[in-house]
Amino acid sequence: MGKLLGEILKVDNIVVSQALAPAAQAVSRPYPVGRERKALFVLSVVAATIIDGDILEFGIVDDSIVAPAASGDLAALVAADSPAVMAFQEVMASVRVSVLSIETTLSADGAITINGVVFPYNAAPTPGTGEWDDEAALVIEINTLLPNLFAAVLAGTVVTIISAIAGEQTITVTCTVTAIIPADILTLEAVAYLEVDMSALTPGAGNLVAVVDNPASTGTATVSVALVRGNARYVPVPQAVA
Repeated sequence: MGKLLGEILKVDNIVVSQALAPAAQAVSRPYPVGRERKALFVLSVVAATIIDGDILEFGIVDDSIVAPAASGDLAALVAADSPAVMAFQEVMASVRVSVLSIETTLSADGAITINGVVFPYNAAPTPGTGEWDDEAALVIEINTLLPNLFAAVLAGTVVTIISAIAGEQTITVTCTVTAIIPADILTLEAVAYLEVDMSALTPGAGNLVAVVDNPASTGTATVSVALVRGNARYVPVPQAVA
């Protein structure tokens, strides 16, 4: 069978891996993209101190404006509905993340909800129902009821949860256990995607800038951004027949 449609992809690392402390931001240099059909920006987050409730902001702006100079500038552009903001996303801790850990010590009530499945605390748990009384039982229940995830106790009473197949499943957690406070739920890895169509560029603009801001977090995150671009918009897509 011949290939009917092909696309030549170009990949660039436009924000090199760097630690982003609270109230700090990372800004790429302007990248020319006006000739391409679309551009996909991929944010990678690795952290050890990003707790439940923390938020990173990820945005793409064109060069019809001066790129955000300080933490909070990106959010101000979004609030003002600036046409220069091509895409924007809040990356929230504990929401659609890749790797997460939960410190379960002293748990004695409430429940942990993972991807919509409730895991209630019970001092005398019934196996297979989601009930748990310690970290070992919680691991068994997660692995039983959420086969797309993998849970393990890697240290002490901390349960670490990851996708069983990388990229196949994200993790969203909420918790009502009194002893588990926001600092006990850590987002260790997360990935976010923003796609823009070059037809939406502000007239006269020809470059895009990626911005990652850490305005609403208590911890430091190591971030990087990759850019994937396709064929030039006005170049015919290569075709072949069988």
